[in-house]
Amino acid sequence: MKNVVELLVETLVSLDIQHAFGIPGKSVAPVILEFGNQGIEFILGRHESGAGFAAGGYAFAGKKLGVVVGTSGPGGTNLVTAAAHAKMNCLPVLFITGHQSAAETGIPQCQDSSLFGIDLAEIMKPVTLFSTMVSRADTFPAILNHALREAMTGRKGPVHLCIPFDVMISPVAETNIHIPSSRLNYAATNLTDVVNQVRAARNPVILAGKGVVLSRAQEPLARFAEQFQIPVVTTPGGKGSIHSMHAQYYGPFGLGGHQKAKHQLESGVDLMLVMGSRLSDTALAGLDRSYFPQRIIQFDISYEFMGGIIQAEHTHVFGDIATNLEELLRLYPNDNVIDDVRVGERYHDPLPELQSLSVAEVCQAVGDIIPEQTTVFADDGAHGYHAVRWLDVKPGVTFFFDSYFASMANAIGMAIGTKFADRDQNVICLTGDGCLFMLGSEISTCVAEQLPVIFIVINNGQLDMALKGMREFTGRTDGTVFKQPLDAAAYAASMGADSARCTTLREFTHVFKQALQLNKPFVIDVIVDKEEIPSTLARQMKLD
Repeated sequence: MKNVVELLVETLVSLDIQHAFGIPGKSVAPVILEFGNQGIEFILGRHESGAGFAAGGYAFAGKKLGVVVGTSGPGGTNLVTAAAHAKMNCLPVLFITGHQSAAETGIPQCQDSSLFGIDLAEIMKPVTLFSTMVSRADTFPAILNHALREAMTGRKGPVHLCIPFDVMISPVAETNIHIPSSRLNYAATNLTDVVNQVRAARNPVILAGKGVVLSRAQEPLARFAEQFQIPVVTTPGGKGSIHSMHAQYYGPFGLGGHQKAKHQLESGVDLMLVMGSRLSDTALAGLDRSYFPQRIIQFDISYEFMGGIIQAEHTHVFGDIATNLEELLRLYPNDNVIDDVRVGERYHDPLPELQSLSVAEVCQAVGDIIPEQTTVFADDGAHGYHAVRWLDVKPGVTFFFDSYFASMANAIGMAIGTKFADRDQNVICLTGDGCLFMLGSEISTCVAEQLPVIFIVINNGQLDMALKGMREFTGRTDGTVFKQPLDAAAYAASMGADSARCTTLREFTHVFKQALQLNKPFVIDVIVDKEEIPSTLARQMKLD
């Protein structure tokens, strides 16, 4: 008769999961040992948060469930931010935590995760789609079935199971586990109405968000835009929804946006097709209400934020974006409905004129140099919005930026998990010195596993986005400057990674090309001008 962890790991193996991430402890030892028994490689992180982000990257790149393990008590609470990140980015991740003993619940226990301690299952509820403590082995199959359905179908996301040590090793009589299919997608029923509205529109535009990237809908979006000759503008998180050289692409808007995209949205748009965007403040920053469209067609997997953000006549297209776009193309294969064809061109705003190296120059160089089959993770901070504005995404390149939950240092772990899921991808992490202070120790995982991820560290000795925003709107910069700056190259070298320090564009391009050829973990410490102005100032801060 199988016990709980044997059944759990057997199920994960059947889902083709080859790696799990986390940090061990007594209360989760049975599941980690069972990983080894059944051939799942356990990747030791350096902090639970970094391991949780890695599981998110594994889910994103592998198009399957990510798995992360943290021990009871603080091991579990250290996973909260990574779980929230997975929830806000629709990443299917199974968070497994422990508890010393279900049989002794109510008796004081070290790192107590039960309701008599910190109640870890309750803590994780707001940041997951499902969270519970498994208090009895006989309930485990039904709970696991429910957790997998929640994580892997519809609007995907994280789930959490807190499993006490004694429950983990208890036998399970009933082992009926149903593996849900994440491939069953159904087209919306109102697609004909969508085409009729597009036909009637004088000046339509597509606003593409991160949902396009998560749905892997880049190719059908490009074909849809070409066929109906509709300009495409992307949100910050939607960067990469369409490659930067596409004729219909007018650039990013919102924080990190181009003037060309702004002009397009201010050109009297009467119909906006919103695809996979919640229309947050970062997506709409800089667009005056007087330019809001009269009608919106909103494509999304969830009704949660459909309608109400912009006051307009709304049509909801519910379901997977890729599925609905492919069905539209199937139903209207030769329908070129717009006479006024506007051809886009490769466009950039003028580069800033600074005394030292700019992040804009670095981002442009990265976009020019990277080959196809590359995934770029832009971390949160001013550097991420610079990447949205300046880094061109070629065909075959994937770009991921979380501008919504916006957890600093998420890209470090995401990049690691992605490389484990897809060894054939080049993986670049564009991060900052502030992010590296938080979770830079995860580079040690890359070195230990000989995982060739390139980390480009934008280093200006300050929390740039916070500093520039506070200075602009309050005249002060309290708490935004590192009194002892980070030597990122030396920090990386101390963990065994190859590294280099660059102060000019010529140095950076030489080192970056070299790093791409080495096939080793590499950290590039890029010293940039402190006075470069990020586009994030479009979102104002008012204290009155």
